[in-house]
This record gives sequence, structure tokens and C-alpha cells, in this order.
Amino acid sequence: MMKHLKTFFVLTYSLFAFDDAYLNMIKDEMQKSDVQPVTYSLPKPNHPKKLNVQKSELSTPVMITDDKVVTINKKIKSPKDIKIFTSNEVEPINYTNTISLNKLQVSEKKQKFFNMILPAILISKENLRLKRERVLSLINTPLESMANSDISFLEALYKKYKTHDIRDLANRLKTHPVSIVLAQAAIESAWGESRFFKKGNNIFGMWSYNKNEPRMKARKSRNGKAIYVKKYASIADAVDDYFAIIGRGAYKSFRKQRSITDNPLVLVNYLVNYCELANYPSKLKKFIVKNQLRKFDKFKLTAIY
Repeated sequence: MMKHLKTFFVLTYSLFAFDDAYLNMIKDEMQKSDVQPVTYSLPKPNHPKKLNVQKSELSTPVMITDDKVVTINKKIKSPKDIKIFTSNEVEPINYTNTISLNKLQVSEKKQKFFNMILPAILISKENLRLKRERVLSLINTPLESMANSDISFLEALYKKYKTHDIRDLANRLKTHPVSIVLAQAAIESAWGESRFFKKGNNIFGMWSYNKNEPRMKARKSRNGKAIYVKKYASIADAVDDYFAIIGRGAYKSFRKQRSITDNPLVLVNYLVNYCELANYPSKLKKFIVKNQLRKFDKFKLTAIY
């Protein structure tokens, strides 16, 4: 019983920084990039009623097929390849790799890092919104009246999110503000300087327990046992996994609160067990405020015209 209980907690915590060297690296990188705040251009307001604009003036519209956003996959060869979004409309760019930004000035490094992760967060949030809307549309439909495709759709989500209650599933599919995810991404990846981030697109240090999935071995072990972390094909895949783990893991109080409020400075109080860093919620609050991350909560994928 105790063995299974320990396994449960290890599997449900998305990131458990597993050695002092990793924790120290995070602290060092955070301190190095904590010398000046980043500045952003304020999002420009949308004017959806102005539909008589020329096609060349519009951003690339979001395309949705099979309840999923069609992304623009892009490889980063240099920091110049990372697009900076100055309006609140973001193209669905899915970067398939990451690079070190350490040679950039602090302000530019911060801006490039956030804009590298931002599209993936918005892609994941939109895909989850589409799934959730479909789930909500089926809440009052008897099982015997559902189409086979809807039954298969629900069964796959029940398995992934570890629930068999459709209302609970809808709650698990909800997301939270972009500002929280960006803050965690910067902290957990040490501003993109962790080996897991650079070699495996692993933004949040997610562990791997499946030898058949892409993964990489950590340099140090814990309690004499080798530790592995996941490798992802893209940044969007890493963010998808992050939201899934928050949705099914030991974050019940956090999920409950994000149904009540979307204030990131309140919600982070319920992520106390996410990381071994001391005073983690306080660090997230300070990070969000100092780096003006709540501005990103206004950003969204480019509108469909």
C-alpha cells in the first residue's frame, strides 16, 4: 500500500527538481536575469467590425480542422527566428526546437524567451477549449443516444485525465492564465538554460516513467536510481503535456480555484507543491509582477476572418 502511495505522489507532481545541482542552476539563472525588467509594447486593440480591410493587412487566420488548431511548425536557427508579437494577436507558430538565449542582453533575452513559448501556450489553450466545448455539449446526452465518435472521444479523454465523470472532465479541461505558464516556464527551465529544455524541449522538467517514450537521462540519480525526463517533438507538445498533468494530477485545489477566479496572483497560491523551490508561490507572484506577465493574458491566437 505504501509503495503504491509513493508512486502516486511521484507520478502526479509534474516537476520534482531531483538534485541540488538542478535547483542551484535554476536559482543562478534566475538571479542572472533578475537585474532589469523587460519592457513590452502594449497590445493594440482589435477592431472586429472593420471587415473591409485588405487581405494583405491581416495576420494569418487560425485554421481549425478536426477540432484542432492547424499550426505553423518552425525551426529556430538563431534568436532572430523568434517572432516578437507587438499586438494581442499571435500566429499559431509551433517551434520544433529551442536554443540558448544567454548571449543576448537581459531585456532582449526575456522578450525572446516569452515570445518563443507564448504561441504554444495559446495553441494548447485553444485546443483544450475546443475539446471542452464538445464535452459540455454532450453533458446532457444519454450514452445510448451518443454517436460512436462521441463515445470514443469521451473514452479517450476519460483515460487521459483519469476520471469517468463528464462534469469533472470538463473541469479538468479548463486552463489558466498565460502569465502563470510563462512564469513557470522561465523558472523551471532556468530561462531556457536547462539541459532538458535545450536538448528535449522539456520546459517544465517533466519526468518519464515509460522506457518506450522519447526521453533523456538526468546526470544525477535519486536514491541510487536513474532519473529520466521526457523529450518532446516541439514546444507545443511540452505545453500540452503540462496542461494534461495539471488537469489530472494532485492539483485538485488549484483546479477548483481556477473555476472561481482567473487572477494569476491568487491562483499561484495553490501551486505550492509544484516545485521543490522554497516559497514557490511567492516567487511566481514576484516574477509575474516584475516581468509584467499579466499583459500576456490579453493575447490570443489571430482571429478568423
